Amino acid sequence: MSDTAQPPIHAFTALPPDERHAVIVELARIADKDAGPVSDEELSLSGNEIFSMYDKEEGEPGETKVR
Repeated sequence: MSDTAQPPIHAFTALPPDERHAVIVELARIADKDAGPVSDEELSLSGNEIFSMYDKEEGEPGETKVR
């Protein structure tokens, strides 16, 4: 991350949770406009990352997590 990005990050972390949410929504809206089309490879990589996170949350086979 560049030095230019650091001040907005610090400002963001100082915001209350409801303001953080509003900023994230606005950034997602802006990013969506500028993103352009998503390739099949990008979708596949994203899916793999998400399922990998789910696998880590589930734990090892035979392990039970109490919620």
